[in-house]
Amino acid sequence: MARLKIGLIGCGGRGTGAVANALDASEDVEIVALADLFEDKVKSAPDRILNSIRHWNKGKVESSAKRLNFSPERSFWGWDCAQKLCALDLDIVIDTTPPVFRPSHAKIIIESGKHAFLEKPAGVDATQMHQMIEVAKLADQKGLCIVCGTQRHYANHYLEGIARVQNGEIGKILAAYCYWNQGEYVGDGKTKILAKSEYTKDLVPDDTMYQIRDWAAFIWASGDHIVEQHVHNIDVIAWGLGYDKLPVEVSGMGGRALDLPVPQYGDRFSHFDVDFDMGDGLHIISYCRQEPGTTGLVGERFVGEKGVIEFMGDAKQFDSKGKLVWQCKPTGTGPYTQEHVHLIDCVKNGKKVNDLHNLIVSNTFGIAGRMSAFSGKRFKYDWVMSRSKESLMPKDLKAKKTPIAGVPVPGKYKLV
Repeated sequence: MARLKIGLIGCGGRGTGAVANALDASEDVEIVALADLFEDKVKSAPDRILNSIRHWNKGKVESSAKRLNFSPERSFWGWDCAQKLCALDLDIVIDTTPPVFRPSHAKIIIESGKHAFLEKPAGVDATQMHQMIEVAKLADQKGLCIVCGTQRHYANHYLEGIARVQNGEIGKILAAYCYWNQGEYVGDGKTKILAKSEYTKDLVPDDTMYQIRDWAAFIWASGDHIVEQHVHNIDVIAWGLGYDKLPVEVSGMGGRALDLPVPQYGDRFSHFDVDFDMGDGLHIISYCRQEPGTTGLVGERFVGEKGVIEFMGDAKQFDSKGKLVWQCKPTGTGPYTQEHVHLIDCVKNGKKVNDLHNLIVSNTFGIAGRMSAFSGKRFKYDWVMSRSKESLMPKDLKAKKTPIAGVPVPGKYKLV
């Protein structure tokens, strides 16, 4: 059987890592095409992919490197790079571009008849969630597979722990908590690198190309870290409760640490605290923070009538008195590789998978939480998808400047 041909859109760190993961997942794939908005990213990608292979593919470095079969004729950059790549004879396309571009690229990929690995999140606002709903439907109609980068779904300890939650091992769920708190600001490292980069030496933070290169620091490009990063933890809670159970109301707060200057570090919040009222007395409490010098905590916790199941590095279950009754550590193939194992298996054997439907749900949780925190308003959750017209994508992406209005101020920021 011929090897599956894979193309990559988005040649940054996550993209080169995803390529390494796909090569690690199966000997039956090869990487044949590259695309990115920036020429320098495409031209430097081969070396960076090799570095990712050395990091991820222990024991498979040589065999993985032999399956890098891209060429200058199949390397594209510019605003139409996704269209050019998807015009090739490919089986799977990996998209790891900044989140704001995910819906437009996903549409191109699926319309061209390719299977897809889409990094999380699915998009940055309600407008893009509606777009992605249509993409997910189209993939189903065409019989195409989509796996998304919520890789906890492909980790053994999460699979076993969530099964216990859903099987009633801790009884009726009374509360759920999720955390992504870390002692650094994600934009810090990249911002410092860009300050010394030859590619941004003549740019300022209001320049569109600067913002795309430093996308994690800007709301319009990333959706803010509650959407771009914390979606992992929110997704675990939505998964455990069942994706059909949605909040009734949302109430959030947050802000920006004063020692993170604007616009050098973008316009994002550095912390969020959101209460999702699920009805019937059940609340999901969501915390995420990116502030230097603070204590880290990443994980999820379900509190039930008969005990607790939590994921904090490994999975644990406690009874109502706090006694540990079950524990599961991460084993086997890591989830970053396992998600590609699953996608490749489904493509090769005609199986169905479409993670996008579920990612849209957890993604919308994060969008609602951000909107509530930015505005300082409590509102009905269904307003986000039924009435919100928010669209963060600049009207003219090719414009030289995309001025930022500054960090949102609760009480002044207007819901749209």
